Amino acid sequence: MKQTAMEQLIEALELKVMAQHIPWVQKTLDDALEIERQQIVNAYENGEWNQGCNGDANEYIQKTFGHD
Repeated sequence: MKQTAMEQLIEALELKVMAQHIPWVQKTLDDALEIERQQIVNAYENGEWNQGCNGDANEYIQKTFGHD
């Protein structure tokens, strides 16, 4: 499965470890991931991405990134 840009950034900076010790870091990461997910949904629904998935935006995210 592909990683979103935010997932790659989190992994590259090892922010998951920091988030375990500082609660606001986890909240910030969760918020950023949700914003990115919504941007993908909006782009898909507006036809900005034509990736050959005939389903809805959530189906595209599931098939491409393996999560909702």
